[in-house]
Amino acid sequence: MKSQIIGLKVASALFMLMALAHAVRLILGWKVQVGDFSAGVWPSVAAIVVTAGLSIWLGKLACGSRTDAVSPPPKS
Repeated sequence: MKSQIIGLKVASALFMLMALAHAVRLILGWKVQVGDFSAGVWPSVAAIVVTAGLSIWLGKLACGSRTDAVSPPPKS
């Protein structure tokens, strides 16, 4: 169970780094060009919302999980 919590925390941190990278791209106005296709900076707004939302969600899941939680005995 502890490895799952660590995995959630790592994934949360990675999504937050991705959100921050998109925010920096938006602020500095960096453009992405792949072949003839040029992506403006505005798709980063959607990417910030999605990646920050995932980061917060996974962080809440990781912090809300308790490894020492004991389930109550079944009622008979």
